[in-house]
Amino acid sequence: MGSMLPAPPTVADLRGAGVRPEEVFAWQPTEIVWRVHRTTGTNVLPWNSMRTFGPILRFDHHPPPRAEHPGYGVWYGASSPRGGLAEAFQSSRVIDRHRGGPYLTGLRFTRPLSLLDVSGIGEGTWATRVGGNHALDSAAHGRTQHWARTIHRAHDDLDGIVYRGRCAGSICIAITEPAADAFPALPAVSLPLSHPGLSGPIDSAAHQLGYAIT
Repeated sequence: MGSMLPAPPTVADLRGAGVRPEEVFAWQPTEIVWRVHRTTGTNVLPWNSMRTFGPILRFDHHPPPRAEHPGYGVWYGASSPRGGLAEAFQSSRVIDRHRGGPYLTGLRFTRPLSLLDVSGIGEGTWATRVGGNHALDSAAHGRTQHWARTIHRAHDDLDGIVYRGRCAGSICIAITEPAADAFPALPAVSLPLSHPGLSGPIDSAAHQLGYAIT
């Protein structure tokens, strides 16, 4: 699948291409961002901490090899609880409400985030204009991480990337260290997946996604 997406241009070429106003998505503080995260086990991070170990996931901008990279941080969120569940459990397609003490946390950032729209969610078609395409949402991680590293180096004034989640199709964000100052002191909501109040939303998300629940 990586072959569907060409390698990114050089950092200099990407910087030269610039970013047009319609290619930047302003994520507003009124919007809740959802994240499913483990609270027990190894390598657990607080809900508001960026992951410095990488690269692992689609838009990780850490340099290779996969290791601890101080100074590089990434944090993923989704625009809906279903999107968060879809991304968190995509490899097994089983929503495990217990292993790792998973929580669903929703938060509002304290300022607007400037996110590069790589999926044509808004009016722009940045990915196509700079020589790529919308396979950024689905291509092999090695290739999309190469794009993420190049974007991060070319446009260090942006807070991150907005894209379409591969599983739920919902809008997702991957933010990097410029956005570290935008986390609130407290989340809007944070509940364990085993909480009775979440059984309805989890059941409906699993039904829509075709995931199992344990």
